Amino acid sequence: MKGKTDIKNATSGVIVYKMFFSGTLFIIIIFMILFASCKKEPNTPRPDPTDNLALDSIIATKRNIAVWEEIYITAYVRGQHISFNWSTNHGSMVGKDSVTVKYWACPSCVGINTVVCMISNEYGSISDTIMITVNP
Repeated sequence: MKGKTDIKNATSGVIVYKMFFSGTLFIIIIFMILFASCKKEPNTPRPDPTDNLALDSIIATKRNIAVWEEIYITAYVRGQHISFNWSTNHGSMVGKDSVTVKYWACPSCVGINTVVCMISNEYGSISDTIMITVNP
């Protein structure tokens, strides 16, 4: 009988060891899952949408000019791969596809003239205007 008791005790010790090991392993796995699911996303900076395409301002060297007087008009923009397209209702311009244009007006352009700058890239297009007064 003593042999059976020793085998029984030895077997129950293995069972207790297996239960302890499996329980511990189970708890460790649960903690790993909990900590992994609570992990925060890294703080990656998100760009401001206006950094992709923005026309901040249009500035002219003068806003009141005389006939045939030349001025420069510059667009201040943000973004990459920007295309420029300048236009006006009266007057002439050089550099219609650049950040700065040279503008002048003839005698038939006396009055308030509108200059439009349209910019575009892969994110879209936007435009802004500036008014130039031409005096005789």
